[in-house]
Amino acid sequence: MPKSSVAPRASQERSKRSIAEYLLRSTSTVLEAIFQESGNVGASIGLLEDGNYTFHDIGTRALDDDQPPTKNSRYLISSMTKPFMGLAISILVADGRHGICFETPVKDILPELEGRTALVSDQMEPELTIGHLLAHRSEFLRYTNLWESPRGHIPWTTIDPVLSLLRHMPRSSQYTEKTFDNSRNYSNECFALLAEVVERTTRMPWGEFVTERILQPLHLTSTFTDVPQDHLQDRNSYVASHSVNVDGLMAGGHQFWQRNCITGPKAEPLLIEPSQVSCVNRGSKPSPLGAAAGMVSSTKDLLKFFGYLLEVFGSLQGQRYDLGHKISEVERGMITWWRHILSHTQSENSIYAGGWNTTNISWNPCDLKHRWPGSDGDNARRLQSAIRSSHSDGALTANRLWYFFQQLSIGGGVGVGKKLALYHGGNMVGATSSCFLIPSLKQAVVVLCNTRGFYLDAANIACMFLADALARNATEPRALQTLCANLDTVVRHIKGSYIRDLALYETRLEREYSQLARAEDFAGCVGRFRLVPGVFAEIQGHAGGSLRFQLYGKGFEYPLRARHDCCAVSSEVTMTFAMPMRDLVPLGVGGNNRLNIRDFELVFRGRRGSGRQFEEFVWVFDRNGVYENGDESAFAWKRVA
Repeated sequence: MPKSSVAPRASQERSKRSIAEYLLRSTSTVLEAIFQESGNVGASIGLLEDGNYTFHDIGTRALDDDQPPTKNSRYLISSMTKPFMGLAISILVADGRHGICFETPVKDILPELEGRTALVSDQMEPELTIGHLLAHRSEFLRYTNLWESPRGHIPWTTIDPVLSLLRHMPRSSQYTEKTFDNSRNYSNECFALLAEVVERTTRMPWGEFVTERILQPLHLTSTFTDVPQDHLQDRNSYVASHSVNVDGLMAGGHQFWQRNCITGPKAEPLLIEPSQVSCVNRGSKPSPLGAAAGMVSSTKDLLKFFGYLLEVFGSLQGQRYDLGHKISEVERGMITWWRHILSHTQSENSIYAGGWNTTNISWNPCDLKHRWPGSDGDNARRLQSAIRSSHSDGALTANRLWYFFQQLSIGGGVGVGKKLALYHGGNMVGATSSCFLIPSLKQAVVVLCNTRGFYLDAANIACMFLADALARNATEPRALQTLCANLDTVVRHIKGSYIRDLALYETRLEREYSQLARAEDFAGCVGRFRLVPGVFAEIQGHAGGSLRFQLYGKGFEYPLRARHDCCAVSSEVTMTFAMPMRDLVPLGVGGNNRLNIRDFELVFRGRRGSGRQFEEFVWVFDRNGVYENGDESAFAWKRVA
């Protein structure tokens, strides 16, 4: 298992232990600049190389605190929770007493989902299985994906509304294999359902199961499935949460894009309330949505966890393990988990399995249908946009620019899994995170950040850079200088492309939805609307006179804007709850997934009665292209009397 941090040997030849130290020491100035320019307050970095730890910390624990974070500082790890859930399910499968396997139909455990199918092409009506949930291969549409409101509000504390939505979800005629990049349909609800699978199978809350079966046996003492809200104020243990003030950045950033400057305006951080996804009231169990994105951990604990996974991988490659021998429950789960991962990653089309993004390196950058290895969260689309952009000084092409993991020779390991890499990112209100594992090299990188920054996801880009440099054994000063220069070029392209996209978004919002909708002008829209049993939305007048939309009837109230061609007496009215970035981003929400105004349009229709009230509205959440060619087979939210 991973060894504790020790001083490097005094030797002419750098040991593997000191390679990681050298990388962090030599690149610290470059990495710190990337974090600071994007408005990040603090971050913790950890490298694992052949069982040895190396750590580096940036900035402070909080905007109002001058103390730096440490390897033991606890961060919200957001979607990096999913690998823990993948292992939890594997422990259940390996146990054998519960009759659970990866091929078990979900309806056998959750009968409410009878008739739901999986996203696979080799069967006409495939049954949705536990393995499909672990691989994000469900047919679930994305009405549920916008479940974290600004300020970190989480509207659902039980699985019931999620089950109701998924049970009644319509099928789209456009829902085919080709709709999604390499057959992944990312849905946090898949992991909320896995939490329910754990609870119904074991009669234990999912958080208790993960704690007793994984965290305690592995002695991960800084990792939690839930945290009492008052504990989050303890700065000796937990970092604070931050966003950025972008007021004034938009105009300056647009000029930066037009001039193609190396640096744009610096984002200014703001202290905000932490996401409620990891918070619980005393005596209550964590939300099932916490199983998708709610755990808290430290760089030391995560590297320890990854070290265990890498050791089991190495033992499997050497055929040391025999399931007939007496091994611990968590080891047996890891063996089962690795075999599941390896059985799926032999297919080039498998890009997610067992709670991890999967890829084979080295990567061919000319193949743009595949995700850039390591890119996740806010950066995933920004990188692809930057690659295709012609607005920077030369598009990012294979012939013009070095890429992460391009022409990377993997010398360690044999057989299946030699070129396998696993990675995951996490983005929530007030926090970002990223990790990257190369099992055959016994290497792992983790970066945790206490800010949802601007321009780019600094945690993700730093993680990709360090994973590539570590795998290359880049210790020669000239080679490392070249890698840092290339990193700066990639960052500049991402920032420029993102600012361009933001400018287009703001221009359209101002052109089509310049004015807030007033309650007195659109009284026919006011009321309560139901989508399915247990799922409601409220539209009410605000104290200032404007209309506000409260999605799912809880949490943040979005201001509504009426389209410029709509009037109070129209038979159909279109509004949007999209917001200017200067208002939205400071509330902790990343702007990347909010750049399509149509995703947030509400179309009110069916006026009846003396008050001419609208009977329903349709919300088409089209973030990933589920609806094509005019297909709008979405639900209508019906007025509740």
